[in-house]
Amino acid sequence: MHTEQIKNFLILAETLNFHKASEQTYIAQPALSRQIRNLEEEVGALLFDRSKRQIKLTPAGLYFKKEANDILSRLMHVKIQAELMAQGKAGEIRIGHASSAMHTLLPEFLSYCRRELPDLKVHLLEGTNAFIFEKLQSEEVDFGFVPNAFISDQHASLKIYEENYVLILPEDHWLDASNFDNLKDCKNEDWILHPQQEGHGYMEEILKVISGFGYAPSIIHRSPNTSSVLRMVSAGLGITMMGKSTLKGFDLNLKSIELDSLPHKLDMKLVWKKDRFGQIQVYYRLFEKFLSEVCTI
Repeated sequence: MHTEQIKNFLILAETLNFHKASEQTYIAQPALSRQIRNLEEEVGALLFDRSKRQIKLTPAGLYFKKEANDILSRLMHVKIQAELMAQGKAGEIRIGHASSAMHTLLPEFLSYCRRELPDLKVHLLEGTNAFIFEKLQSEEVDFGFVPNAFISDQHASLKIYEENYVLILPEDHWLDASNFDNLKDCKNEDWILHPQQEGHGYMEEILKVISGFGYAPSIIHRSPNTSSVLRMVSAGLGITMMGKSTLKGFDLNLKSIELDSLPHKLDMKLVWKKDRFGQIQVYYRLFEKFLSEVCTI
């Protein structure tokens, strides 16, 4: 049984006339009759009642007609989806991301996919660098967006953007751009930071920057959630330091001082497992296209 055979059966099932079906299928009538008999033998049931001058579908034929239409429709859908998947335009892509990526490139990427690639499903999983690398390792995500990550030999990466750090303070804090000199001014401040996760980069880099000014910060609260950190700072519980883009979308009682004189910058990377690249490279090409042609960062 093959698709052309089923298509020809459906044409005959509609016309109920071998002559008309022969004209529509461009098959000689004897050959079409032979093809239908072969199909009936393979199915194991008569599909047409030929006992009268006007043929008609048997109960088995009526059932086969309905199911054959559904099968061909599904087969066409599968064919189109497979072709789109080969082009990176369908299927699904699973992305782990730090919260800061949602303040910058991810909303634009999701809008791009919705507009240009409606058949592509994008699944997001938010977490710390350590969490994202864990999910990459277990192959629960295909790619990760991570800030200041240390990249192991098992992973590959692409730098997406680089930005200055900002010092984030409660709105009524005594420090501002007019009296701020450098991070030494914050030696006696209480800090609210993300958790430190050895070997994964983000918070280790920030602590290294602060320690470069001769002190270890007094950390009174830690939270893996950027929104929670900013809300605690807004409540006057302490200060923090993050990438410049972090404040996008937040309307809180905060002010910031851009640390543009620091040689250290925050960089956002796209990361993936090297040994999976063959499976996911079509989606990597999608990121490349988005970054070069669409992304405004």
